[in-house]
Amino acid sequence: MDDSAINVSSLLNGDDPIEDPSEDLLQRATLADAFATEIRRTSAKHGAVVALTGKWGSGKTSLLNLTSGVLEEADDVQVVNFNPWFFSGTDQLVQFFFDELAGQLRDGRGLKDKLKSAGRTVAERLGKYSSALSPLKFIPGAGAVLEGTSAVATGATKLLAEDQKTVHQQRAEITELLADLPGRIVVFVDDIDRLSQQEIRDLFRLVRLTGSFPNIVYVLCFDRGVVETALTDGAVEGSAYLEKIVKISMEVPPLPTQALSPVILQGLDEALDGIATGPIDEERWADVFLQLILPMFSTIRDVKRYLASAPLTVRSLGPEVSLVDVLALEALRVRYPAAHDLLPAAVDLLTATTSLYQGGTGQNPYETAFVEDFTRLLGNHAKSIIRLLFPAAERLFGGSNYGSDWVPTWERNRRVACNKVLDFYLHRQLPAGRAPVWCIDQVVDVIGDETALSETLDRIPDPLLDDVLKRLVPYLRDVSEDQVLPTATALMRQLPRIRLGSSGMLTPRGEWAVLSPVNGLLRTLSGDAVDPMVSRLFHSVETLYGKVFLLSLVTGSSNERGLISEESARSLKQELQSQLRAARPEDLARERMLLRTVVVATADADGPSALESLSDARVVARLVESAMSPVHSQTMGSAAVRTEYQLVWDALVSVFGGEPGLAEAVASLRRSLDDGAVEPNIELTAALALYDKYSTGWRPEF
Repeated sequence: MDDSAINVSSLLNGDDPIEDPSEDLLQRATLADAFATEIRRTSAKHGAVVALTGKWGSGKTSLLNLTSGVLEEADDVQVVNFNPWFFSGTDQLVQFFFDELAGQLRDGRGLKDKLKSAGRTVAERLGKYSSALSPLKFIPGAGAVLEGTSAVATGATKLLAEDQKTVHQQRAEITELLADLPGRIVVFVDDIDRLSQQEIRDLFRLVRLTGSFPNIVYVLCFDRGVVETALTDGAVEGSAYLEKIVKISMEVPPLPTQALSPVILQGLDEALDGIATGPIDEERWADVFLQLILPMFSTIRDVKRYLASAPLTVRSLGPEVSLVDVLALEALRVRYPAAHDLLPAAVDLLTATTSLYQGGTGQNPYETAFVEDFTRLLGNHAKSIIRLLFPAAERLFGGSNYGSDWVPTWERNRRVACNKVLDFYLHRQLPAGRAPVWCIDQVVDVIGDETALSETLDRIPDPLLDDVLKRLVPYLRDVSEDQVLPTATALMRQLPRIRLGSSGMLTPRGEWAVLSPVNGLLRTLSGDAVDPMVSRLFHSVETLYGKVFLLSLVTGSSNERGLISEESARSLKQELQSQLRAARPEDLARERMLLRTVVVATADADGPSALESLSDARVVARLVESAMSPVHSQTMGSAAVRTEYQLVWDALVSVFGGEPGLAEAVASLRRSLDDGAVEPNIELTAALALYDKYSTGWRPEF
C-alpha cells in the first residue's frame, strides 16, 4: 500500500462506512468496479438477487457504497436504497417497500435522463400497487392474498371503486413497464444481519415474492452465518433457502494483516497529534507494534474503534506511562476486553520479580488460574503480551525470571512492568506520596547544576520529595565525573527535609532517600578521584549529622572495604570531632540525631567529657530526644504493625560518663523546663518518661 495515498482523516470518523473513493484505505475500488460491472451485466429478465457477504466489520457497507458510486455514474442504472430498519412487523413491510421504491423513482432530481420518463410511470404504478396491497395480509411464503375479513373486504372494495383493475392486473402492468425499461433499477439493502430473526425472515420472503420483477436487481448485504441461522426453520436449512433466492454471491475478501500497518500507524499519528504522551522507545515500539498490536486487528472497523478510543486513553494518562505500553494495552482493551479486565486483580502476578533464592516452587492455584484464563481468552497473543509488557510474569508462562534490579529501570522508562506504573494506568490516579512524572523530569533536566538542582528540589512539596529522590537513582548511573560533586552536594542539602529512621517493619530508613542516590553517584568515580571528591563533599555538608551519614557511606568496616582510603577516613573523622567540639550549644540544639553524631565523633577520642556543650540544657534535651528509637513488631498472622519506643541507653550513658552524670544532666534539664529556659515538646516529654523507667532498672522485652 502506498502510505502517501492514505486519507488519514477518514480513519477518525468513528465507525461510519466510507462514502467516497478518496476514503478508500484498503484499495477496494477495483473490487467495487468488478462488482458493479457484474450487477450491470447479469441477466435481469426475471429480476436478479445478488449478495455481498462478509463478517461484521469486514467493510461490507464501505464496499457497497463504492459499488453504488460506480453504478451512479452509469446512465442506464437507477440506484435505490432500501433501509429495512424503517419498518416494524410483517404488515408494514410490503407497503413500505413499494412506497419507498415509488418515492425514490418519483424524485426527478435523482432520476437518470434515460430513465426519467419510464421511471416516473413505474413510480406511479408502484404507488397504486402499494395502496392496493396495504389492506392485504402478507402471508410468509405464500404472497399477498385476500382474506375473508372485514378490513380486507373494505380495503378491496375501496380499491376497486377507484381503479377497476385487480392487484394481479396491476402487477402484470408493472411487469410489462419494467420489461421495457431502458436500463435497470438496482435496490441496495444493507444491514440485514442486524435485524431480528423474524425481520430477516420477513425481508427474504419479500425479496422472494418481488424478486421476479424484470430489470430490478436486489443487492443484499449481510453476514452469511447470521442470516443462515435466522432462515433455518425446522427441516429447512438457511443455506438452502439462500441458494434458491440468491443468483450471484460475493464474499468480502479477508484483509491482509500487513495492509493495516500503515493505516494504524498514520491513524495514530493524526489521532494523537498535540496530546502530551509518555516516552516512546522506538526499538520497543517496532517489536510491540509488529508482534502484539498489529496481529490483533483484521478489520478496518476494529482499527477505527481503536483509533477513536486511543486519544482519550492517552490524554487521561499523560506523560506518566510509556506510550508504547499505553497503545498496546489499549489494543488489548478494544479487542479483548475480558482479558483486559483480568489485569487489576493480577497486578502482583504481572509485576512481582524473583530472587536467586527462590527455587522452582511451582505455581500456586491463583497463578495457575490466571495463566489458564489469560491463555483461554487470548490464545497465541497471551505470551506476546506477557513477554513484551510484563516480563516479570514470563516465569508463569515458562519463560525467564527477572530480579528486583530491573524495577528501577522499568520505573524510569515508565513501563507497566513496574507495579506503580501499572497501578496508575489502571486507576488513573497517583497514590499519596507519588510524585507526578513532570517533577522527575524537571529534576533530571538540571542534574549536574548544583544551584539549579537545589532550587528545583526546594520547590518540590515535602510529601513528594522522598519519592522524587528515590526515583532519581536510575538516572544517576550515566552522569559524568564532573557532575558528581555538584549533584551530590545539592542532594545532601535536602537531608533536613527528610524523615529519618524507619516507619515500619520493612520500611527502609528515611535518610536513604538521600543517601542512596549519593552513594550511587560516588560509586561512579574512578579510584584516584574518590578521596578528594568525598573530602570536598564532606566540607560542603552543613550539618554534623549529614557528615556522619556521609562517613557511614564511604568508610569501611571489619567485613567490608570502604569507598575511601583509611587515611582519608581517619582525617575526615578527626575533622568531625573538631567541628563537634567547636560547635555552639544553640547550633547543636538544632542538630538531628545528635546522640549518634556525638557517639560517632567521639568514638576514638579521649572521652566525651571534653565536650563543654554537654552542660547546656538545650543540648541535653536534644541528646535525650535523639536517644529515643522506635522498635516495630508484628504478631504472626496479623497485618498490624506495633510500634514501641526504647532508649539507646548504653550510648546515652556513655556520652555523659556514666549513669550519675546522665542523672545530673537530666535533673538540670528538668529545672530548665520548669523555669522556661527550654521549651517542652512531645518527643522530649516521651523521652524523659522513658528515662524515668530506665533509671529504675526497667528494660523493654522484645
